[in-house]
Amino acid sequence: MVDGKITLPHSAHAKADASFKVNVKVLVERKTIDYIKRLDRYEEAENIRNVGSYQAPARTAREMETSIGEENNQYNMTDPDAGMLRHPGKPLGIHYLRHQSVDAAHGIVVDVAVTAGNVNDLEPYLERVEYMCNHIGLNIQDTGADTSYGTSLIYHEMKRMGIRLHTPKSTDGETYKAELKREHFRYDDEENDYFVCP
Repeated sequence: MVDGKITLPHSAHAKADASFKVNVKVLVERKTIDYIKRLDRYEEAENIRNVGSYQAPARTAREMETSIGEENNQYNMTDPDAGMLRHPGKPLGIHYLRHQSVDAAHGIVVDVAVTAGNVNDLEPYLERVEYMCNHIGLNIQDTGADTSYGTSLIYHEMKRMGIRLHTPKSTDGETYKAELKREHFRYDDEENDYFVCP
């Protein structure tokens, strides 16, 4: 009954049974091991495509556990697995976030993962897609998602897996302006393996 060719991700918040009175502010370092590994693979592929060969520097386990910053988080002593939800248009409070994927052919839920409410919708997405393909055996060909999933890393990884990602066109326009692009730099590959600034 499950077709598995087209999946649709969705996330929804569920209020945790926890009191604000037992919240404690803590400084949290965000670990990015999976993200760094994906970026290294992407960098290696791009360098091979542009230069012809590339050997990524070996990273130690300690280097892999680099943080993308520290942030003050509300830690709840009653329910430490839940997280503080602070999204516009959503109720403020301690919540969980349910990430689910639905088979588009018949509307059957094929995957569910639960995270703390303060986790970004797209953080567990690639891992869940890989789980659906490798463990459930779905042959996903297309997936439709909202604009928050439309990041370059998500597009790149989905293309690598042979899955077409469809997201609505962003209405915000560019949120950045690149002063210098890759083509402005000159690559010195003869003996130095570095880029020269313009």
